[in-house]
Amino acid sequence: MLLRTVLGTWSLLLLGWWVLSGIVQNGQAWSQETIGLTARQVVEQWLESYPQHLNRAVALTTSSFREGMSQEEWVATRGLFLKGLGLKYVRAKVVNEEFGGHEAHVMVQAHIVTMMGDQPQDELYILVANPGGGWLIDQVEVYTESFNRVP
Repeated sequence: MLLRTVLGTWSLLLLGWWVLSGIVQNGQAWSQETIGLTARQVVEQWLESYPQHLNRAVALTTSSFREGMSQEEWVATRGLFLKGLGLKYVRAKVVNEEFGGHEAHVMVQAHIVTMMGDQPQDELYILVANPGGGWLIDQVEVYTESFNRVP
């Protein structure tokens, strides 16, 4: 009976180590929030959370996306900036997805409103594969009509 208890405890410890080793790889902490989610689902969760619920949105991002800031620091600094900007999404729709190895590109057509006005924009989300499964947002590129117009 004692042997069975000891083996059960070791099994749980090994399982915990195995799960954590998949979440932390090459010094990069990976979020458990995205395990099992497709790239599209991660972007859709981002669009539902950002910018009103940064505590949820930040769990969908890599350290590289946050420019090395901790999740708490990113929420604190980004939250103040966004509050001042008054950013809100009026509409956002995933229009394209492409995959290549450990990277996914998800294109979104969005319409945003800020204190400076409103405008349509295309957003390209670049996601990286989470070693434990799922995806994390690593970069977002924004394209607006005003950038693409010839003067």
